[in-house]
Amino acid sequence: MGTHPSPRSPVAASTAGREAFVRGLVQGMPIVAGYLPIGFAYGVIAAQGGLSPLEALAMSLIVFAGSAQFAAVGLLAGAASAATVVATTFLINLRHALFGAALAPRLGEHRLGRLALAAFGLTDEVFAVAQATLGSAGRPLPYLYGLEVAAYSSWCVASWLGASLGEALRGVEGWGLDYALPAMFLALIALQLGERRGRGLLVAVVAAATSLGLGHVGWTRFQVLGAALMGSAVGVLAEWYGSRSSSSSS
Repeated sequence: MGTHPSPRSPVAASTAGREAFVRGLVQGMPIVAGYLPIGFAYGVIAAQGGLSPLEALAMSLIVFAGSAQFAAVGLLAGAASAATVVATTFLINLRHALFGAALAPRLGEHRLGRLALAAFGLTDEVFAVAQATLGSAGRPLPYLYGLEVAAYSSWCVASWLGASLGEALRGVEGWGLDYALPAMFLALIALQLGERRGRGLLVAVVAAATSLGLGHVGWTRFQVLGAALMGSAVGVLAEWYGSRSSSSSS
């Protein structure tokens, strides 16, 4: 009789979980490449806005939301009230509720603590990679943790480095570092489209038009959320119409 553990044994489950976690770390390397320059830029701007390296790092450790952190630093530098900072960052990050709702049913996990931990590390870029690769992960939750650890650690390290060197670096806004994050995100989205380029382009156009329209009327705080809602709605309708057309033709 062999001594190998059965597929359902705790040892086998633990091994599968570690392998999925490591795979998530590897899959998260493109995110790391984008987070290092933009996190560094955040650290520099935070230091020049009056935050100490420890305070800038603490914000990354506790908040971990790039766009919200940039907005918060600007508001703090302008002596905005705590209520304004909280309300602004809340509205900016409200889109993450949509990300969580999309991924939660695919994680196979119902324990609140583990889902809350996954929710904390869920960023736009992590969601983009997870949405495309989670289905092939044998253990989706450890895999997602791997993605998030790669993103979280790189963001925090880059934030601290930027804040530590911030006072010595001026004019960082002219370096073009702010383009690293959207460029990486666009590349991740493009890799996901596959044969659905037409639908993807439609969703992109609708989302962009919604964002520009909201910005034009002065609702800048709702641009990301509005674009996400409209783009998602159009994507769902396009998917439904495509499935219905395929069923009718067959």
